[in-house]
Amino acid sequence: MKIIRLLTLLAVCLLMGACSGGDEAAQVASKIKNGDKLTEKDYTVMVDYCGKYAEEAQKLQDQINVLAPTSEEAGKLTDKIADLTDKFPYASEFFAKIADCTEPEVGAENVAKINKLAPLTWFTAPGWADVASDSDVVGDIVEMPETDTTGVIAAGAGEEVR
Repeated sequence: MKIIRLLTLLAVCLLMGACSGGDEAAQVASKIKNGDKLTEKDYTVMVDYCGKYAEEAQKLQDQINVLAPTSEEAGKLTDKIADLTDKFPYASEFFAKIADCTEPEVGAENVAKINKLAPLTWFTAPGWADVASDSDVVGDIVEMPETDTTGVIAAGAGEEVR
């Protein structure tokens, strides 16, 4: 009987720990809805939340980028990205706030986080964010011809042109 009580207590503790991050996001979303002033800690919650969303979406996007746009698998992966909105219901609200924030508002630590996340396709960064890029890259190939490959300088869509 003691083992069952111990396992039940452990399960409750795990659930409380897992739900605490969502509670913080809900509290910040409530502050936004009420028009309350946001703190650096609030921006930390938003940046971390949106960062998790963007990193999960980027993994799927990277898989999509190597597939033909019309492939069935690309469609399934695109659906998975759309499903992330259920997992991260505050993402669009938080991204809107992050996109309009100033560096002093978010604080130095959040500026560093935003700069790190800014290059991700699914992270909406403010205009002041430092998007690190490879200075040798001229651009990306957006589309490959299906038949005439004369003058093609790289192997396929999504590759960098140097």
